Amino acid sequence: MKNQQPEIKGLIFVLRGHFNPIIFSPVWFASEKLIRKEEAEKAETQIVHSDVVSFNLDWMRLQVTRDMFFVETIKEPYEEVLRDLILGTFKLLRHTPLKLMGISRSEHYRIDSIEKWHEIGHALAPKPIWNDILENPGLNSMSITEAKRRDGLKGYIRVQVEPSKRVHPGIFALVNDHFEVSQPENTHGGDEIINILETQWESSLMRSNQIIIQLMEKLNGFGTK
Repeated sequence: MKNQQPEIKGLIFVLRGHFNPIIFSPVWFASEKLIRKEEAEKAETQIVHSDVVSFNLDWMRLQVTRDMFFVETIKEPYEEVLRDLILGTFKLLRHTPLKLMGISRSEHYRIDSIEKWHEIGHALAPKPIWNDILENPGLNSMSITEAKRRDGLKGYIRVQVEPSKRVHPGIFALVNDHFEVSQPENTHGGDEIINILETQWESSLMRSNQIIIQLMEKLNGFGTK
C-alpha cells in the first residue's frame, strides 16, 4: 500500500424509483443509440424478465428490478460513458419516477503484509471491547455516515470499509454519495435526480476520491510501514 494506488477501481450508480425492467434490454439500449449495435449483439445476458433484467457488456454491468436501476463499471475510461448512458436513458424516460440516487466510488487496495492488514483492522475497530465477548474477534465491515450534506442537498455520505474479497491481503473502501429528491411524495418523474446528476457529477467524484485518499493515508500511518 506504499504507493496507495488501488488494484481495482469501480464506479456504481444506483437509482431507486419505479421501473419497467423488461424494456431495459441490450436491444432497447442499442435501438435508442445509448450503446452500439455491436455491443448489444455481444452482451452477456443473464435474464430478461418482466421483474428483472440483468446483462453485462465488456465495460458495464447492469441490473434493473421494479424498484432499482443498478449499473457498474470497473474500467475508469468508461466512467463518463456510464454517466451519459444514465442521462440519455432517463431523459428519454423522463416520466419514470426517480426518488433516490447513489453515486459510489469503490476501490480495492493491496496491503503489504498480513501483519499490516491486521493492524489496520485493529485501528478501525479496536478489539479490547470485544475480547471478553468473542474469541478472536475480527472486523467484517464498518460504515461511517456524514448525516448532513455540506452542499445543502437532501441525502448523506457514507463510507464503508471492509476486508477485500478480491485482493488479499487487502482493503475494500466504498464511498456512497447518496442523494434524495426534496419532496418524494410529489415526485412523478426523473427531472430532479437527472438535474442532480448533471450538476453534481464532478464534485461528487472529487469528494469521493478525496475521502478515500485521506482514509488510506491515515490507515497507511498505522503500525509497521
